[in-house]
Amino acid sequence: MASSLARLAKQSGIYTLGNLTLKAGGLILLLLYLDPAYLTQAEYGRLILLETVAQLFIVCVGLGLAQGLLKYATDPVYADERGSLAFTALVATTALAVAAWGLVVLAARPLAALLLDDGMRVGLIQLMGVYIAMKVVAAVPYMALRIEERVGWYVLGVVVEFAVFLGGVYYFLAVRQLGLEGVVLGLVVSATSVSVLLSVGLLTRSPWRFKRDRAVLLLRFGAPLIFASLASVLLNTGDRFVLKAFEGADAVAVYGLAQKFGGLVNMLFVQSFSMAFAVLGLKALGSLAPDRGGEVGRLHRRTFRHFAVLTGWGVLGISVLTLDVTAVISSNPAYLDAAPLVLPIGLGFMAYGIYYIMMNVLYATERTGKIASNVLGAAGVNLLLNLALIPLLGAMGAALATLVGYAGLAAVTARQAHHVVPIAFPWRALGTVALVIIGLWSLAQPSLHWAASLRLGWRMLLLMLYPVLVLSAGVYTRAELVEVRGAVQSWWARRGAEHDEDIQSRAE
Repeated sequence: MASSLARLAKQSGIYTLGNLTLKAGGLILLLLYLDPAYLTQAEYGRLILLETVAQLFIVCVGLGLAQGLLKYATDPVYADERGSLAFTALVATTALAVAAWGLVVLAARPLAALLLDDGMRVGLIQLMGVYIAMKVVAAVPYMALRIEERVGWYVLGVVVEFAVFLGGVYYFLAVRQLGLEGVVLGLVVSATSVSVLLSVGLLTRSPWRFKRDRAVLLLRFGAPLIFASLASVLLNTGDRFVLKAFEGADAVAVYGLAQKFGGLVNMLFVQSFSMAFAVLGLKALGSLAPDRGGEVGRLHRRTFRHFAVLTGWGVLGISVLTLDVTAVISSNPAYLDAAPLVLPIGLGFMAYGIYYIMMNVLYATERTGKIASNVLGAAGVNLLLNLALIPLLGAMGAALATLVGYAGLAAVTARQAHHVVPIAFPWRALGTVALVIIGLWSLAQPSLHWAASLRLGWRMLLLMLYPVLVLSAGVYTRAELVEVRGAVQSWWARRGAEHDEDIQSRAE
C-alpha cells in the first residue's frame, strides 16, 4: 500500500510539474490572446469554439483505441502482447485520422459559418483538420508512455509540444500579425512535430505486427467510451455553444477565460492525479484476489481523502486570486467579469477528479457501457440546465450547470462502483473541505473594492487559514498526523545519512 501511494504521489508530482510548466506558458499565451492588438474579444471567443469542436473530433475519431490500449496493455493476461497491441493501435488510429481530415475538409464551409460567422474562412477549418488528425495519432504513443510508466518522457513530450506551440503562436500572431489564423498555424506545427516524433519512438521499441483480432478487441472495449469521452467534452465545453447562441462571441470570451482559470484545477490536480491513478489503479485492480474489499479498497479510500484536501486548497487559491491576475494580464475591463465564475467551475473540476476515482473501478471491470451512459446522462442534464439558467444568469448559469453536472456524475458513478468494490469512502471529509472552501471564499468577497495590496494580503491570509481549518475539523486524525510526522522525520534522517555517506566516500 505504501509503495502504491508513493508511486502515485511521485508520478502525480511529475505530471504536476509538467502541467505547471504548461500553465506558466499559458499565462504568456493569455497575454497575447487578450491583447486587442492581436485578437479582438470576439476572435478570442471564436478560437475557444474552434478548440471545442477540435476536442469533439479528437475524442470521436480515435474510436477509443488508445483507451482500449490502456485497459489491455495493463492486464497481466496480455503482458506478452503489449508491443504488438501498441503497433496495432497506432496503425488503426493513423488510418482513422486520415479519414477524419477528409471529413473536416468536406464540412469546412458549414463549420466556418457556424464557428467563425463567415463561411468563406474554410482555410482555417482545413488547418484545424490537420491539427485534429495529428492529435488523434499522437494519443497512442502518449498512452504507451503512460502504460510503461515513463512519466518523465510523457511530460517531456507534452512540454516540448507546448513549447513549439508557444513559439509558433508568438511568431505567427505577434510577429506576422496573422490573427486567429496565426494561432491555428501554431497548433498545427506543434501537433505535427510531436506526433511524428512520438510515433517514430513507439515504432522503434515495438514489434511491427498488426493483429486484426486485437484491433477488434481494442475497438470493442474502447468504442463505448467514445460516447463517454464525447459527453465529457460536451459537459465541460458544450455550454459555450449555448452561451454563444444567447449572449454572442464576446460572452464566450469572458466565460472561456474563467474556464482557463478553473482549468488550472483540472490540469494541476485532476489531470495530473488521474493520469497516474488510471494506470496504478488498474494495475491494483488487475491483481486483486477474489476478496474485492482488500488492498484496493484502502488505496482508493486513502487517495480519495488526500485528493479532496489538496485539490480543495487549489480551488480556493485560484478562485480568490483570479481577479488580480486578470487585472495584470489584460487591459480590457470586460474580462474582470470572469472572476466570480471561477469558484463553481473549480468545484466542478474537483468533483470530476472524485469521479475518476470511482470510474477506475468500472473501467477495470469493463463496464464501459455504464461509464458511457453516466457521462451521457450528466451531459444531458448539463445541457438542460444551461438552456434554463443561461437566459436568466448568463455565464454564471453556465458555471453552475457545469458544477451540478460534474457533481451528479461523481455521485452516480460512486454508487455503481460501490456495488463492485464496497469501499467506505470518507465523504464527511469531502463535505468538510467544501464547506471550508465556500466559507473562506465568502470572507474574501468584501475585499473586492479594496486597494490591490490590501486585497491580496487579506486573501493570502485566508489561503493560509485553509489547512488550519481542515486539520481543526478532524479531516485527519491525530494518530495520522503523528504517523506523517514520523515518516517525514525518517525520510529526513535517511537523506542526512546518505549525504554523510556521500561526503565520506568522496573524501576517501
